[in-house]
Amino acid sequence: MLTVETVHAEGERYAASLLLVPGLWAGRAVWRAVAGLLGHRGWECHLAEVRGLPGGHAGRAAALAEYAATLPAPPVLIGHDAGALLALAAARHAAAAALVLVAPLAPGSRGARALTISLATLRALLVGGPVPPPAGWRAALVAGDLPAAARGPVLAAWGPEDAAMVRDVAWGRIALAPVPGVPALLVAGDRDPLLPSATAAALAGAVGAEHRVLEGAGHWPLAGPAWQRAVDLVHRWVVQQLGAPLLDLYPEAMAERES
Repeated sequence: MLTVETVHAEGERYAASLLLVPGLWAGRAVWRAVAGLLGHRGWECHLAEVRGLPGGHAGRAAALAEYAATLPAPPVLIGHDAGALLALAAARHAAAAALVLVAPLAPGSRGARALTISLATLRALLVGGPVPPPAGWRAALVAGDLPAAARGPVLAAWGPEDAAMVRDVAWGRIALAPVPGVPALLVAGDRDPLLPSATAAALAGAVGAEHRVLEGAGHWPLAGPAWQRAVDLVHRWVVQQLGAPLLDLYPEAMAERES
């Protein structure tokens, strides 16, 4: 069952809320700093815990879509790493105000496959057991750009991942297509070893997303030196895309919640 932690806004301003989805091996705690900053700006944030869900990519996307449908207004779906792929898929099955993909893992790409190069990981993928988090040079691919103070907490929060989900991402079992009527943004760091610039551009084109490059960021722009710039970029883009209706719908959404 999907569990969600809600971070309430410091004086809610927007009808839409933000549904934040973590990537492979990561739990919802990786979003707390981001949610705190966005909450200060008036956003209600819902931090999804998807790591323990069975059913691979399709099962998790369905659970996210089901939760999104319970919210007073269609949310903005924001995903990092493989969570970006889940956000994209969930937006196809439930109404979404907008979609933001942060450093997404391209299904079946060299970067995605690199995370599975170890005997323990390959064994788990073949027999269906829990897949251990990347270690050594594979962990450096994900979090090597982070300063030590940020890298430690990120890696410490990693946990075993469901084999079906890792297979779907690493072996390219996920279809990519735009979501009609939903504005999309892809944010990629210019130093991301898992998402080279050409791959990021191709992925943005495949899903019909606007492509923005975050200078000085690697695969983990949410915790590195550029994290506040990443949050600023996402905040401004969402407000620009949704504009006045984001505020016009606020009283209606609040009235529905209170009833």
